[in-house]
Amino acid sequence: MFRATAIVVAGLTLVAGGSSRAGRADRAAVVTVLAESGTPIRDLTAADFVVKESGKKLAVLDAKLSTDPLAAALLVDTAQAPAGMQAPTSELRGAANSFVRTVLGANPDAQIGLWQISNAPIALVPFTSKQDDLRAAIDRLVFGRESAGVLVEGLHAAGRQLVDKPGARRAIVAVDFDSPEATAMGMVQQAADAVASSGATLWAVSIRGGTAGNTTREDVLEKMTKSTGGKRYSTLAPSGLEPRLKGIAASLTSQYVVTFERAGEGPLKSLTFETVKGAKVLATPFTR
Repeated sequence: MFRATAIVVAGLTLVAGGSSRAGRADRAAVVTVLAESGTPIRDLTAADFVVKESGKKLAVLDAKLSTDPLAAALLVDTAQAPAGMQAPTSELRGAANSFVRTVLGANPDAQIGLWQISNAPIALVPFTSKQDDLRAAIDRLVFGRESAGVLVEGLHAAGRQLVDKPGARRAIVAVDFDSPEATAMGMVQQAADAVASSGATLWAVSIRGGTAGNTTREDVLEKMTKSTGGKRYSTLAPSGLEPRLKGIAASLTSQYVVTFERAGEGPLKSLTFETVKGAKVLATPFTR
């Protein structure tokens, strides 16, 4: 079993420092507003956000949509379909295309890369904004005869690719169908380090069909999604894949730079973000 510390991101790295005055300082952080309905939330202002440090409210000075380019790696598990399940080829293709349409519909300059993670992580499409190229590759996806997937190895490969992308908006989105995990245990630490170094949020959608799932993969996905500021979803049937991927895409295009004021220059403690109307907010790490 790997160490829990291998998949913990050490705190929030601020995007930029602001001005200091009379013992107070401005800080800014990128946050993700969850848009799980599949419709991006792109009209919020400073008045819509609540920022707290150790439970104490801070003054929110500004909030605006991030203008940084978005880079997202989409990893899809196409190892053989689980026993008793017809290969969900059409569901996977439809969901992946919906993800691409939603992202590029809101952020036309976003860069999306497509990886296949059965047997070995294979980059099918390098990061691009060309929807036609992504759609052509997605429409060729088929489930193979490989007995296992390499999701963890795929996280390592995607993290290494994302580390050099500009700006503070980077994401890895993983889709798996409960194939056995064939990544060597020694790669778990390397994958965690690569994702942490990239500053990417990790999002995952797992089709489980009532099974408990692979222990190593489950631990990685549960811990890394939480520690990086992403979210983990599980669904029983392949039909649940498209709404989940569309919701992730809408959330990634609902990212804001929130500027707030706090006393002193010391390290931040237990910083949380909320919206006054109830939409959930996740802090997005930025490690460069």
